[in-house]
Amino acid sequence: MMKPNLFFVLLLTIVMLPSNARSEAAGYSVYRKAGTIDVLDPKAVMVGYRQPGDALFELSLDDLGKYTGHVCAGVASGFLLTKRALEQLYPGDELPVRGEISIAASHYNDQTEVAAYIVRARERVGDEEEMNALIIDPSLVGAPKSLTLMFKRMDNGKMVRAVLDKSRIMGKEKMKQVRALKKKVMGGAASEEEKQRFAGFVQEKVAAIITDTPDGLITVSRCFAYDFPEKRMEQEK
Repeated sequence: MMKPNLFFVLLLTIVMLPSNARSEAAGYSVYRKAGTIDVLDPKAVMVGYRQPGDALFELSLDDLGKYTGHVCAGVASGFLLTKRALEQLYPGDELPVRGEISIAASHYNDQTEVAAYIVRARERVGDEEEMNALIIDPSLVGAPKSLTLMFKRMDNGKMVRAVLDKSRIMGKEKMKQVRALKKKVMGGAASEEEKQRFAGFVQEKVAAIITDTPDGLITVSRCFAYDFPEKRMEQEK
């Protein structure tokens, strides 16, 4: 009696998995390579969601996918940018504290949304309980295809500047092709082959950003001179 071919059995097993399980086998292993971001969230204990001493959250790229509903180049690069920014903002064994980090952004996009979710910053100055904020500051607009995010610790005022150069993600010609394909997919005019090709390309770019991050894509540096918008707002009152 012939023994079953091991490769064939493995292939058949993967094919017979539910589609979400196949996605996990194919994509999540790459997402895991992006690492995790540990944050403390005192509010989780304050409202009884977590018990005292259990305020630590380990956030992964997959967690961000559940929040945004997708993982694309924007979400992946936003995750890595925030990870690097927080590593400089909280060096060594220090842990980022949600509700105690403000963000000023040159404009709002996927990366800004990801960063704001991770540190729990909202698009307002804050309220009596939480003084952190997400603020859009047009003065931060830099080179075309770039995004600037300022991260500030509310406990000691330390700031870092994170810059994302989106032109490093893909070239102009490729971008035109992808946008044309995306338009067809989003408009419901794409064939099944085109839908699969678009999805495949998106995940290919995600994998490239995680495993072979383009030089110059993300730059993070300490900042001392920036006048955070919330200060200007306080002076205007």
